[in-house]
Amino acid sequence: MKKLYLILFLYLISFINTEAQWYTQQSGTTNALYDIEFINDKIGFSCGEGVILKTTNGGMNWINILNDAPIKPYSGIFPVDSNLIYAVGFFRTIVKSTNGGNNWTILENGNTGEGDYYALYFINSITGWISLNYASVRGIMKTTNGGKTFDISQSGTPKDLFFNSSLNGLGVGGLSYIYKTSNAGINWSSYSIIQTGDFYRLSFINNNTGFTASHKAVYKTTNFGNSWDSVGYIPAFVYSISFSDDKVGYAGTAYAILKTTTGGRDWSFQIATGVVYNIHSKGKDLIWTCGNAGRIWHTTNGGMSFINNISTTIPDDFELFQNYPNPFNNKTIIKLKIIKMGNYEMEIFNIAGKKIETIFNGDLNTGQYQIIYDAKELSSGNYFYRFSGNNISETKKLILIK
Repeated sequence: MKKLYLILFLYLISFINTEAQWYTQQSGTTNALYDIEFINDKIGFSCGEGVILKTTNGGMNWINILNDAPIKPYSGIFPVDSNLIYAVGFFRTIVKSTNGGNNWTILENGNTGEGDYYALYFINSITGWISLNYASVRGIMKTTNGGKTFDISQSGTPKDLFFNSSLNGLGVGGLSYIYKTSNAGINWSSYSIIQTGDFYRLSFINNNTGFTASHKAVYKTTNFGNSWDSVGYIPAFVYSISFSDDKVGYAGTAYAILKTTTGGRDWSFQIATGVVYNIHSKGKDLIWTCGNAGRIWHTTNGGMSFINNISTTIPDDFELFQNYPNPFNNKTIIKLKIIKMGNYEMEIFNIAGKKIETIFNGDLNTGQYQIIYDAKELSSGNYFYRFSGNNISETKKLILIK
């Protein structure tokens, strides 16, 4: 199976020679991150193996705010607002914060092997639903008092949940199952769309129109799950999906981030990432993803590529030019010459030598290239850009003045 995924991944990248503009954000952990959610363009949360992370500056800095919560694998997090946050995880773990994650109330803290919680959704500060999988119970439980008590409805175990009102909810899960309630979760109906592949995420752009995806297939509903249509094909194993409108969407796979601008019909490669467990989008351009090894990827321009081939003439030698203008305010141009086809990387470092971001990582043919680097998320100061690959490496200094 892993070999098949690798073949599919190589199939994807065989059609490209440039990477989109995605940045790595320093999460401070190498543990897997399973969920990422933002309240606005600055305040966001992520959770995973023994960590709950928070940012207040759009991900430029992430801090672990686990504090007095139990150290468990957390599978889902739901910020109702900037102060009220719920998180769930394995071994029957439910925690709640009412002060932005500074302190946590432990609502439930089970032992290893006692069952797991997977997904959660809250429509207000006290009413929410959590999917569960005990040894003898698989279903969805509901609270109407902020987690003090729960009522359980036995059904399957959705991997993701969404409610468009206090009554109507949907879930997706294994074997391409859809779970639906119209009475606030008292009863759930379920059916499988195709019975192959698993659904991990739902993405709704309004109260009726939403998307989900399994292995290779993308599905769309326009009537809140009463029916689903297959709208596209993704040549990869899909872990996460997020649409910002009827046309633009992103998919996280076992190896890369993909993008569609045709409502899921066609998909283009964005960047190689490793496993992407969840994607959060704020409109078409502002996107965060999280995945294995503590990876958080971010774009502020919808993944638009800013590296262009400006000449296919074979140069005499490799050359990395000084950026211009320099000093610069937000945007600068970096040119380079490649004499040998291969995989290359452009990285940005601060004055202390710490890597800030990767602005390019991909295959380039011989020729001359131009990169438009946008440093709008960085503060004024001295930085270095390093271009490396195929046994060559060169570093130059750039100066940002705002």
